[in-house]
Amino acid sequence: MLFDLAEPCLLCGRRSPQGLCRLCAGELRDGGALYDPLCRCGLPGTEQGGLCGRCLRRPPPFTSTYCHWVYQFPLDRLINAYKHRGCLPAERALEPLLREQPLPWPDAEVLCPLPAHWRRRLARGFDQAERLALILARHWQRPVAPLLLRHRPTGHQQGLGRAERVRNLRHAFLARPGAQYRRILLIDDVMTTGTSARAASRALLEGGAKEVRVWALARTLQQER
Repeated sequence: MLFDLAEPCLLCGRRSPQGLCRLCAGELRDGGALYDPLCRCGLPGTEQGGLCGRCLRRPPPFTSTYCHWVYQFPLDRLINAYKHRGCLPAERALEPLLREQPLPWPDAEVLCPLPAHWRRRLARGFDQAERLALILARHWQRPVAPLLLRHRPTGHQQGLGRAERVRNLRHAFLARPGAQYRRILLIDDVMTTGTSARAASRALLEGGAKEVRVWALARTLQQER
């Protein structure tokens, strides 16, 4: 063939023009799904849809979490390549999944990405939560607004326990003007313990938001430390 537009599949290396080959795309779509009922924090709850132990002890400021996939192979590999290595073909591979997601909260007025600090954004060259929000906004016909400022740099959350995450994120977010009286859907790529979503939601509510809910592409099921 004179012109071969296919590239190696991001997961198995087979040639594919779509970023993922057909087999890996099927595995990504079908594997690791979370099913209702979920707790407010996005973890599997009780059979009656009750709260998990952590949310019973410390209810989050957001109303609910919408998340369809577990953070495990092959999705974790794509997210890590996208987020930490700037692999934009991984975004193209994830986009069909995003277009299949229904708007989980019809009353949502605006999508707000959970922002990275400007230094991390500069190092990566982009903000992955913002890019995910823009894809979802086109699909859901909702505006995207940068209603949060991450005004204090924080260390990496990965590998930290819950208490360390809380200290790391204390006073890290500030609501921008425009959050008042709005129903906001906070967008993030991965929810681990939910500490970032709690801190960001609290800032939005303190800034006058009427209600905050969370949408995450993937949810880790690890036990908090």
